Amino acid sequence: MKKFFVILLLFCGCSAMAQAQDIRRLFIEAPDSVLPLLDSGSRADCVDFADAGMVYPVTNRFSGKCVMKELSDSYLLLQTSGASTFEMMLLPCNGGFVTCVVNTVFAEAADSRIAFFDSDWKRLDTARFFTAPAIADFFTDLSTAGKQAEKCDMYLVALKRGDADNTIVAEYTMPDYMTPDDAAAIRPLLRKITYTWNGVRFNE
Repeated sequence: MKKFFVILLLFCGCSAMAQAQDIRRLFIEAPDSVLPLLDSGSRADCVDFADAGMVYPVTNRFSGKCVMKELSDSYLLLQTSGASTFEMMLLPCNGGFVTCVVNTVFAEAADSRIAFFDSDWKRLDTARFFTAPAIADFFTDLSTAGKQAEKCDMYLVALKRGDADNTIVAEYTMPDYMTPDDAAAIRPLLRKITYTWNGVRFNE
């Protein structure tokens, strides 16, 4: 019996190690179309620094700096430049997993793009897993927003991982482009939207 438990513990440890390495391997082996700024060697350096507890910049292909801000068994956050980030999440799905990638660019206002991939980095149909919110969805009460809502005619939405596991938070960021007076009037009318992964797709 004692031997059985020792074997079981070793098996669990190996399984956990394999899971922990999955996101690292996937990140390092991602095609250039997914992460063109860093070659595989530079990505491996980012992982090594993060695993060593070091927040250390790696030079990208355009002589800029990339820094791994966060790395866990199922999530990573890479600062790809002074004005952009790359987020990657492993989401359990039908006995396997789906890779969710969020690229965000920070200008006057942040704007994100989301994509989903299988374990071989084949791109999947985003609509299967996530429905992007409409501008109207961010208003707590569109019927009372009136002319303030009419000013929101640009689709600028930032996506980021939420505080809870397997969640994404969407925020409408157009007020960052507005005059201070317009932004101050509109922000109290807006809400952030949290989407939770249910094993098949993200739902509010």
